[in-house]
Amino acid sequence: MISRSIVAALCVLGPLTCVAYGGNINGEATYISFSVPGALGTYPMGINASMEVTGSYNTAPLVQRGFLREADGTITTFDVAGATVTQPESINAAGDITGYYLDDGVYAAQGFLRYADGRIITFAANQTAPFTGLTPVAINDFDEIAGNYANHSATAFTRSRAGVFTTIAVPNGGGIATAINASGSVVGFYSTGGGNYVFTGFVAHPDGYWEQIGFPGSPACSNQIIPDAINAAGTIAGFYTMSYYPQPGCSPESTGAFVMSPGGEVTLFQPPGQLPEFHNLAVLTSFISGPHWISIDQAGDITGSYFDAAGYLHGFVRNPYGTITSFDPPESKFTNVNSINDGGAIAGYYFYSRGGGPGVGFIRVP
Repeated sequence: MISRSIVAALCVLGPLTCVAYGGNINGEATYISFSVPGALGTYPMGINASMEVTGSYNTAPLVQRGFLREADGTITTFDVAGATVTQPESINAAGDITGYYLDDGVYAAQGFLRYADGRIITFAANQTAPFTGLTPVAINDFDEIAGNYANHSATAFTRSRAGVFTTIAVPNGGGIATAINASGSVVGFYSTGGGNYVFTGFVAHPDGYWEQIGFPGSPACSNQIIPDAINAAGTIAGFYTMSYYPQPGCSPESTGAFVMSPGGEVTLFQPPGQLPEFHNLAVLTSFISGPHWISIDQAGDITGSYFDAAGYLHGFVRNPYGTITSFDPPESKFTNVNSINDGGAIAGYYFYSRGGGPGVGFIRVP
């Protein structure tokens, strides 16, 4: 691929200079809670404009299946034949779903695409290397899929509607894809080569160009910059850690979120609490297989989750004018937000206590 490295300019004149749209996403909302009948936990991962929700549920501690919840509340369950784990990750406007699965005969994750009519096809990585698998993470309305090869150095890929794979070539051994938009542009992040879990973002376009996403002072101050969502207009949202690895002349460690306009103008903003950091390989590996910490809709509304000082997880939503609202479903003590549709409806799951237990699915309707 051809690189066009950019360091985005920060928007410093206030949020009203960076946006041109506002909605009622921060107003009163209705919450719909639901569970797959008989499930040991229900975990939504994606919601489309038709209010269809997909995700997974547990039938036993180590057995996981997929579900589709229709707008009228009807739930259909499904799995890949022979799989012990079926994990849907994303759903498009047509109701096509992608994700990954595991079975007893294969030691690595493989991909699937479930069409709206219920047909399921599977696809695998090149198995010449042991334990090499792949994890799809997002699908657009043209059935183009973005995901990651799960090898020793994760490598991002796209899969076309016709089944053609393209590797996204970024520096230092490969990048990690997190989202794809209607134009086929993919966002993600990659190591700067300095070690210590220092990352910068990228956006890769279908014409072969890719751009680095960096903030002033990075990577010199060892930042983690994680683009996690991109809408059809090309607006990108994500989260960051400043000065993850302390160095002279750098600010104290801090976390936050950002939104970047299609023209490269970046606004940093602070949810009411802390966003994640990648302190170890286990946390990073978990994120690679299910990156849904920050989501954005076509209007530019951004949603996600944050930790408060006591370690409880809450949801937040930010409209394009910069207003941030925290939220939790009425019974929630631990709220995990995973997706927003273009009508501003948000899907995720919650627990009745911080200690966990069976997850309960929810939809927040503004």
